[in-house]
Amino acid sequence: MRKLSAISGFLFFILFFTIASAEVDPREGDRQLLRGILADVEKSLNNKDFSLVLKHLHPDAVVTYYNAEVTRNHAEAEAYFQRMIVDTNAVVKEFTTVASIGAPALFYGNTAVAWGTTAETYTLATGLEFRLDGNWTVTLQKTDDQWKIIALHFSTNLFDNPLLNNAKRFSWIVGVVAFLSGLLVMFVIGRFFRK
Repeated sequence: MRKLSAISGFLFFILFFTIASAEVDPREGDRQLLRGILADVEKSLNNKDFSLVLKHLHPDAVVTYYNAEVTRNHAEAEAYFQRMIVDTNAVVKEFTTVASIGAPALFYGNTAVAWGTTAETYTLATGLEFRLDGNWTVTLQKTDDQWKIIALHFSTNLFDNPLLNNAKRFSWIVGVVAFLSGLLVMFVIGRFFRK
C-alpha cells in the first residue's frame, strides 16, 4: 500500500510540473514589450507629444486613421498629428483616449498582430463634443530585439457612431425648421391673396 501511495505521489508530482511548465507562455516577454508600446502610444496621444509614438513606429509604417487618411512614414504621420491635434488651427481642440487589448497578440515568427478597442473623447474646433468607441489593429515586426509598428489601423462603426447620430439629429432639426418655415410662408401667401 505504501508502495502504491509513493508511486501515485510521484506520478502526481510529475503531472503537476508537466502542467505547470506547459502553462508558461514562451512569448510573455514579447507580450510585456507590446503592452509597453500600447501604453506609450496612449500616453503620447493624451499628452499631444508624438515623440513616444515615433519611437515605436517603423520608418515606413503605414497608419490608417478614422477619417480614412493614410500616412506612410514618420514625416507624414507627424504632420498628420500636428495638423489634426497640435496646431493652433487643428481640427481637434481636445482629445483623450483609453486603449484596451482585445485578446493576446498573435505571433507569426518575428511578426505580431494585436487588436483592441479605444474609448475616446473629442472636442472639435467647431465646438462639437462627443465620445467615440473605436477599434484598432496593429502589426509589429521584431528586428534586433526591438518591436516596431509596421501597420496601424483605426476604425469605428460606420452605421452607429456619434458623428452619424449628430448628423441625424441635425437633419431632423433642419426638416422641422423647413416644415415650419413652409407653413409660415403658406400662411403669409394665403393672407396676401385673401386681401
